[in-house]
Amino acid sequence: MQTQIQILQFLESIRVEPITSLMIVITMMAETLFLSIITMILYWCVDKERSKRLSFMIFFSTGVNGIVKNIIKMSRPFQVGVVSPIRAHTATGYSFPSGHTQATTSFWVSSMIILRKKPVVILGSIFIALTGISRMYLGVHWPMDVVGALVFGIASVLVANSLIDEKGKITRWNVIGSSIAFIIMLILDIDGDLYKTVASIWGFALGAFIEQEYIEFKPVQPRCIQIVKVVFGLVVVFVIQIGLKKMFPAYKVFHMIRYALVMLWITAGAPYCFKEFLKQEE
Repeated sequence: MQTQIQILQFLESIRVEPITSLMIVITMMAETLFLSIITMILYWCVDKERSKRLSFMIFFSTGVNGIVKNIIKMSRPFQVGVVSPIRAHTATGYSFPSGHTQATTSFWVSSMIILRKKPVVILGSIFIALTGISRMYLGVHWPMDVVGALVFGIASVLVANSLIDEKGKITRWNVIGSSIAFIIMLILDIDGDLYKTVASIWGFALGAFIEQEYIEFKPVQPRCIQIVKVVFGLVVVFVIQIGLKKMFPAYKVFHMIRYALVMLWITAGAPYCFKEFLKQEE
């Protein structure tokens, strides 16, 4: 533990602009909003099969991260007075393993597996390393949190990859399993990040299943239509997320419903609107 404290205090001692701003940008690129927008655009406009597979692996890893956090229940370094944090409002939940580092690891390792391109491996490795460093530099995670995130992230992606085929097909069992997990999260007294993740997984599984069975939209379209799809789709996402947050009472069940509805819109609602109201090229 003393070695970890020394590492964090050393990183705090060398904080200087523009390095601090760079570390903030890097950590923001590992946050849910940024990664969600990337996967949404891939699903709506590029390759829905690969993006479903990518999303499945990321969600699986995020769920594992939440479970481990709730088992270990480790305090963050700034909570025990080791360092002063930067952007502490983004450091929600428990400390081990690092959620940002595991999310980035999951995204890039999944991309490496799916695309099998050397540039992706190089770029992904750089982003993973920088994300881990940024979380320590900003004083919101222990070094062991970062190492744990790398281990759990890679392991989770490998397990998730074995549970889904190369076309990213979502089965009835995926929907049933995520529905059961949704109900369990309603009953248990659990950390907010985990039950929101489970609600998102349920919405993703149900929506993706509905899309592949009944909608079957075509992602690749002329550029002007792609722009309309992204703008319209994202506007509705923010309306659901922010609007329902203001409308719903602040109870867990309503938070879970809101996150599930966002994913249902992304995976099924938006594709239905794209197919029905926008001209699609065969």
